[in-house]
Amino acid sequence: MVPEALEALRVAINSHVPERIAGCFTDDYVAERPLRPAEGFIGSDQVTANWTKILAGLPDLQAEILRHAQNGDELWSEWEMRGTAPTGATVLLRGPVVLTTREGRIAWARFYLDPVTTDGPTHTTVSQAIDAPAERIFAVLRDPRRHPDLDATGFLRHAETSHPVAAVGDTFVMAMHNDEIGDYRIENHVVAFTENRVLGWAPGQPGQRPAGHRFTWTLTPTDDGRTEVTQTYDWTAVTHPAGVPRLPVVSAEALDASLTLLAAAVA
Repeated sequence: MVPEALEALRVAINSHVPERIAGCFTDDYVAERPLRPAEGFIGSDQVTANWTKILAGLPDLQAEILRHAQNGDELWSEWEMRGTAPTGATVLLRGPVVLTTREGRIAWARFYLDPVTTDGPTHTTVSQAIDAPAERIFAVLRDPRRHPDLDATGFLRHAETSHPVAAVGDTFVMAMHNDEIGDYRIENHVVAFTENRVLGWAPGQPGQRPAGHRFTWTLTPTDDGRTEVTQTYDWTAVTHPAGVPRLPVVSAEALDASLTLLAAAVA
């Protein structure tokens, strides 16, 4: 179980309310940045100011606690934070945080989070105008039972989840197959959900944390009654040394073909 102080901070960050984030810290909170000492500060008022600035640049920022441990009075944790910059680029930060608490609030912390740097591209985006309303398209995308109809890779067999997804945090399981490993199952975690506009999921092994791949569909109605459908496959968060050389695992051609299959599914 995630310690209460860590979980409260994660929830507050994902609420996007700077004052709520500052409420997780004591008034005399001490922040240290060992890699950037000049950025250290004292006081929860500065927490509010800092997060106001951060959220202005990354308004959809989401935080996850990847791992955590306790050593006496100290809490050790590894964090990942992801958001979209005004340019449309994905910003990913990772690193450990070491902290102590007093009366349930964080009194001192050493932050090591920094932006992730990668060589080469980290995402593929394809788009297509589809002759159908966004509501009809979204109904297909949110229903795992329809996903094999959209699969251009040949990996998907059938859905083991028999109902549509409805919110961030939902999961759905797909039966899969490929020639290298045979039959297997994938549990997809819904990471973005805006009714009739945005749906994204992150696949992983059942019962485990997602591996770092994300597939996001964005629907934009056009003036002529059609819908511009954009699919983005993002592998920025993949870190396993066995997986990185295989990236991307889905080609741009397969993503584009899935849009054509989607158009046929809603025709």
